[in-house]
Amino acid sequence: MSLLGRLLPGSDTMLLRTLRGTEWSQLTDYVSPSFFEVLPARALWKQLRELGGNATDSAGFQLAQRTTEARMRELGCPVVIGRAAEGPTTELPALDEAARRARGQRMLEIFFGQLAGAPAALLDLRAACVESAADDYHWNPRALWVKWDPAFLASLREIYAGFYGEDDARFRAALVALEIDAAEDVFRDHLGAGDQSAVRFEAKTFQSTFHEVFVRCRDAGVRLHPNFLALGIYLGCLYDHLEALDLAFDVRGAYHTAAPGKDPV
Repeated sequence: MSLLGRLLPGSDTMLLRTLRGTEWSQLTDYVSPSFFEVLPARALWKQLRELGGNATDSAGFQLAQRTTEARMRELGCPVVIGRAAEGPTTELPALDEAARRARGQRMLEIFFGQLAGAPAALLDLRAACVESAADDYHWNPRALWVKWDPAFLASLREIYAGFYGEDDARFRAALVALEIDAAEDVFRDHLGAGDQSAVRFEAKTFQSTFHEVFVRCRDAGVRLHPNFLALGIYLGCLYDHLEALDLAFDVRGAYHTAAPGKDPV
């Protein structure tokens, strides 16, 4: 049985206990207790059931892999998904600074590229799932993927388009659509000050930011969309990878590479 499948019968306590002691244990650091106060139990288990079902849907997983691989190739940011690299690969600790920077930029491009150009996303961006080969990156994610609710995805795209397009009205409207406008200032801090061309990623910052978002939403009486669970996993995996690379990355540049010359579609 898949990891997520084993989570379904329990509660939030079971969720955290089951993750601990597995390769996903670092994700428990990102789960704030306040999260369970803004995501109703029924919505939480609905999302977990979907993720668990997706983990056993090999045809759907393969389609999501092909879609993402094609999307990244279209953007000029190729990545090989689901197949081992041929020939020698370089482990992350052995990568020089230039190679680590290039790999981090590619992970950010994948993150934005999936959100901008596909209805589903492969969520497992952890460092352990990527091999750096001579001419390419080979990404072998676990079968953890989500087909976003269209309304949620549209609003999420608007958040990024408004922020990186420096359109405050668009940014705020998207926050309102997702009912997270009570935490607008927190989201602005999370996305970054300045031009976002040199951003460092730390898991503890991610944890504290999303804890504050959940607290603000709880205090405002908001109940979050269940896709926030998948988004939290997606971001948590990205932070895991970029923190391990131990460099600052051009997040704004990655966003515009993933949606070149236009808003996400």
